[in-house]
Amino acid sequence: MRLTDKQIDRIADSLLSALLKEGGATLKSQRGEVIARIGGVIRENLKREEALDREARTLLEAHLKNAGGDVDEHKLLVMIKKKLAEEKDFPL
Repeated sequence: MRLTDKQIDRIADSLLSALLKEGGATLKSQRGEVIARIGGVIRENLKREEALDREARTLLEAHLKNAGGDVDEHKLLVMIKKKLAEEKDFPL
């Protein structure tokens, strides 16, 4: 799912609000700076996941060329992605 910058900023703002309200967190920087940093972390995570998806699809295509018979492509893609994520220490 593609998120717009506006959606990411809203998620970051909501997350910060929840941390301040329920998590007992306090700010050491301006709210806008913290929201921007949280948004940056979210964007970087999404970029890493997109790269992981591309790598998994490439491996899936290579496997399908060599595989015969009926293969559940979606299930295999999920398995490949999960394995890659484990190898790269990337939480899904």
